[in-house]
Amino acid sequence: MYKVFIVEDEHLIRDSLRKQVLSFSEHYPITFIGEAGDGEMALASILDLQPDIILTDIKMPFMDGLTFAKEARKLLPWTRIIFISGFDDFEYAKGAIQVQADEYLLKPIKNKELEHTIAKVVRLLEQQKQVPTTASDSDVLITEIKKNHFLNGLFKGELAISTAIKEAESFQRSIIGKKFTVLLATNQFNSAFEDYTHFSEYLKFLFKEDENLLFSSVSSRFIKFLVFDSQKEDVLEKSYQVAHTLIHELEQNSQDDIAVAIGPVVERLSEIPTAFEKAREMLGTYGYFRTEKIISYEDDMKEGELSPTHPFKMDLAKEIFLLTETNVESLVQKLAQEQGNYERTRMIRFFILTELNGLVKKKQKSAAEDFPFQESLTNLIDVSSNSAQYEDLLRKMITYLIEVKIHPSMSKYHSVITHAINFINENYTDPDISLNMVADELSLSPAHFSTIFSQSLGKTFIEYLTDKRISLAKNLLKETNQKLSEIAFEIGYNDPNYFSFLFKKKKGISPKEYRQNH
Repeated sequence: MYKVFIVEDEHLIRDSLRKQVLSFSEHYPITFIGEAGDGEMALASILDLQPDIILTDIKMPFMDGLTFAKEARKLLPWTRIIFISGFDDFEYAKGAIQVQADEYLLKPIKNKELEHTIAKVVRLLEQQKQVPTTASDSDVLITEIKKNHFLNGLFKGELAISTAIKEAESFQRSIIGKKFTVLLATNQFNSAFEDYTHFSEYLKFLFKEDENLLFSSVSSRFIKFLVFDSQKEDVLEKSYQVAHTLIHELEQNSQDDIAVAIGPVVERLSEIPTAFEKAREMLGTYGYFRTEKIISYEDDMKEGELSPTHPFKMDLAKEIFLLTETNVESLVQKLAQEQGNYERTRMIRFFILTELNGLVKKKQKSAAEDFPFQESLTNLIDVSSNSAQYEDLLRKMITYLIEVKIHPSMSKYHSVITHAINFINENYTDPDISLNMVADELSLSPAHFSTIFSQSLGKTFIEYLTDKRISLAKNLLKETNQKLSEIAFEIGYNDPNYFSFLFKKKKGISPKEYRQNH
């Protein structure tokens, strides 16, 4: 089912387009998912809603359709764009061509014309999965094997720095002075060599030969990405965008779940193997004791806090808060228990040590003192593989932490989500509130905030915002005699018709029927 999003500043035209799309959904595999009155609001919504088809006016206030389309292409490379305009002007049409729009329709939009365009775009989306190769299969495969060999050498630490820089240049990539992370996705597709050339071309289509990415699918286990940029924030933002794109696109072609792991951001080429190892280990936890599809080291271990998506569910800070010296050993033995096979045991040990290490850092920061046994990331990986060393470090860390009680609230990575929810609860009736606005409030990138929020709460930002508004609308419908248009404006919707549509979609009946029943 392909998702359709509408961007149009005139609410009557937007209402008409919505009704047309809903009628087409009876005959085509499309579903209407949302709308916006200008490009800025649309841009804040599409990252959350991930539309496959965007119908957008070309001339709008705040951000015009061409600017919006260019930015949308960066966020959602698979999306098909249909421009609608009241201007039969060559410059507008030329701009539409430049952003690879699929159609340029003039207002007033005729029903048959729009239906024909929707049918065409649906066919393009279907064909998108069979992107034709631009080179011979053998040439594509040779290039893929070379990239895979280079990435493997980089990930295993087998390449000298000068060699790595030279080989990256052969793929038209500059990795000098950059920060890096490794992104791995489960690979469910390439069971035979003949699949590789097509799949590689499809990945190139999705990521447009991005100069800050190098990837390969020639592996039975992983789709491998090296992500690099000058700033850590840019590396993470690119990683989250790649992860969202992979999951959106690849799950449509597979019966299996797709999971993506993003390793720690490192500052040196020599540290890339550590980023690879952590991404590999985190991806290995998916399906065993993790359910979130995007697993990020930076989210798991941010400032020593435990994220809501962390796989280890024991509240270690709470356990330590309740400890006395006499029962330290019982907790050590509890944490030292075997957890099924060796790999799983080692991964759980690593997560336990990492969380404890984070709590140690927090205590050091507040107490202005040093802990002589604080470990580096590489050492924690090594210690996780040795039972005796693991138990010894557990005792030292736990004993240090109980010397001065650490409050259990320090263990939970709720601060960001709590801040976000409080901000939304205070501002959800503002018609201008958006995912970007909340992300700015939290000093996070939109893609990063979207990932944290949806995986923590099990619903997207838009879903949470809509639920808050509909809940208030229900109260107003029951307790006041306000007109539907007044209620719509009061809860944050500038278009009463769109409010009625959302209400019926959520509750199964119209606002008018709800008021009559209650």
